[in-house]
Order: sequence, then structure tokens, then C-alpha cells
Amino acid sequence: MTSRDFDQTLSAARQALNDATAAVAGAAHGTGLAADGLIEVTVEGGRLSDVVVDPRAMRLPAAAFADQLREAVNAALRDADATAATDAAALPDPARLAQQLDELQNQSVRQMARYTQSISDVMAVLKQRG
Repeated sequence: MTSRDFDQTLSAARQALNDATAAVAGAAHGTGLAADGLIEVTVEGGRLSDVVVDPRAMRLPAAAFADQLREAVNAALRDADATAATDAAALPDPARLAQQLDELQNQSVRQMARYTQSISDVMAVLKQRG
């Protein structure tokens, strides 16, 4: 394996770590209820994914309905934030892992350069001996 191969492998690992971290953040989901359960809102990945409104909620005055809908959305977002925090807490610290990958990559490149130089030195000696 060449130093370029090491570099590419470690870069791929770093990208996979970044992708996993983003996936956890994007997978956060939450549900919020309002109007005594007549309005249910679901969010996934920071986007509104479902709204269920019991027909009885439509009897509310428009301003009250809007307030209740907003309450359900905000509750769903809070729930999603809590879910994301719980999921993220289960992961190792991505900044620390990225730092470790950087250190490993730098160490591997230096080590591979030493190996390559040693092999070149041996080949030069063998070539001189004929």
C-alpha cells in the first residue's frame, strides 16, 4: 500500500465519519400534539413530514387554530431536538475522531515515506553491487 493509498483510505474514513454525523442529525424526528390531541404534527430531518388534524379542531376560531397548529409544530421540533441530542450523545465525539484521523493520516504518510526511502536505499545499494 502506497502513501497515496493510505491518504485516500483515511480521507474516505474521514468522509464516512462526516456522513454518519450528518445522517444522525438529519434523521432526528419528533411529534407534537396540541388542541387536546386534535392536532398532531410530525417532523423528520428538520422538515415537516406529516400533519393530522381531527375535523373537530376545524371548529376552533382561525386565530386559535393557528395558535394550536404552531404549538404542535414547535412541540414536534423540540421533540426532534431531544431525539437528535440523544442520538448524538451515543456517538463518539466527531471532532475528536476527526483529530485522531488527522494524526493517524499524518503519521501514516511519514511512516510510508520512511519505508519508501529505505526500499529505495536498498535498491540503490543492490544496483551498485551489480
